[in-house]
Amino acid sequence: MTSPATPSRPARKTVPAKKAIGTLKKKLPTPTPTRVLDELDLGKKPKAAELAAAELRRQIVTGRLKPGDKLHPENILQTEFNISRPTLREALRLLESESLITISRGKHGGARVISLDLGAAARQVGVFLQIGGTTLHDVWLARTVIEPSAAALLAAIRNPVALAELEANIEEARVAAKNDLLRYADLSAEFSLLITKHCGNKTLHLLASLIYDIIRKQHEHVTARTLSKASVDKLRQESIRSRVKALSLLRAGKAAALETFWRAHLEHMRDLVLATYKGSATIDVLNEPLTEIKAVRNLKKTSKRG
Repeated sequence: MTSPATPSRPARKTVPAKKAIGTLKKKLPTPTPTRVLDELDLGKKPKAAELAAAELRRQIVTGRLKPGDKLHPENILQTEFNISRPTLREALRLLESESLITISRGKHGGARVISLDLGAAARQVGVFLQIGGTTLHDVWLARTVIEPSAAALLAAIRNPVALAELEANIEEARVAAKNDLLRYADLSAEFSLLITKHCGNKTLHLLASLIYDIIRKQHEHVTARTLSKASVDKLRQESIRSRVKALSLLRAGKAAALETFWRAHLEHMRDLVLATYKGSATIDVLNEPLTEIKAVRNLKKTSKRG
């Protein structure tokens, strides 16, 4: 007895490899930059420590936690955020690295909110700029953008406290130019910072403060490099006269004229200062030995003996 014939299956059509790949490409959407970033972000949730730190940071920034306030004990914070002790301590270390809290050890230790240290932030900015090979010309360019605008704002409000502080700065600079050149260098930088401090714009003052230490050290450094040049004293007197004129324009409330004048002054001083360096000097030259700076400090003693 013969078995029934098995029905034959239809033969599969073979598709050439190149054609198959082409068909697949048509079905897949073209990846856009946004789509790629979205795909990269999939599954990358913030760590528990980062989430806890973010909430505590928000409480500090909004004023719910103020400088001097002590954070809850670790066991309470663990319960509040539902995290382990190691995770909590990682979160606290993040806040400590941002200079938002200080952590003390011992029986009566713990985490306490501290006032923001602008100096610490400025040092970090300085290191960042230095690592990036930022030049002194770059820093001076930033000054010519920030300070003239701040001067114009200050001229519009004519803050009497600012006028008094700027005048006192000039008078002290006159004396320091004769017997304490290091102090004179610092006063030159302080004059600019006083302008941004009282201009009424917190953002401009913050930006100026972040590069202030670089500017101050650069003033000291140039003073040290030019000790033996007698002609430099004339430049100091010229700089003082420029500050006097700036103060005069400020008192008169001539905002536009002051902005133009102070920008020209900074550009002129920039050219003189950068001429003391060879090539495109980066801000790491400010870390050169202190022997020259000590010589500036000793100048006061030498002047008195003479």
